[in-house]
Amino acid sequence: MKKAIVSFALVLVLSMSSFAGNKVKNERKEKCEFPCEQMVKDLNLSEKQLSQLKEADKTFDTEVKAIREKKKEFEKSNRESMKAAKVRRDSTFKSILTKVQYLEQKVARLEKRAARDSWRERFRAPFMGKDMKQGRLNPLPWSEKNVEK
Repeated sequence: MKKAIVSFALVLVLSMSSFAGNKVKNERKEKCEFPCEQMVKDLNLSEKQLSQLKEADKTFDTEVKAIREKKKEFEKSNRESMKAAKVRRDSTFKSILTKVQYLEQKVARLEKRAARDSWRERFRAPFMGKDMKQGRLNPLPWSEKNVEK
């Protein structure tokens, strides 16, 4: 009976401390703004320096947002141009090859894609998540440790 009470109390204390830790993390995220109060105290910043740093941070944020937006647009246009190139390649193959050759080539390409996808499913899945970060798995997918038997 004593063991049950002690273990219940221990679980209760540990769960309460974990909730308290989460609250502190959330508060930190909400309070964070540049330059932080600690930086102002440590560097003994004047009001002029403080306003200049805030302005510089705002311009930096807008630049970063613009860069990210440009990257998204580039990736989108790059995807579209790759699709167009694949369509042109396919139409070129279709015009050069006979119907039988074209269909054989299409089937071979689909088989390669299926083999590649099955390899990804078989070997790539164990590497996702914390197991890989903690070094539990061998990073080489073809090693004996990772191959299912």
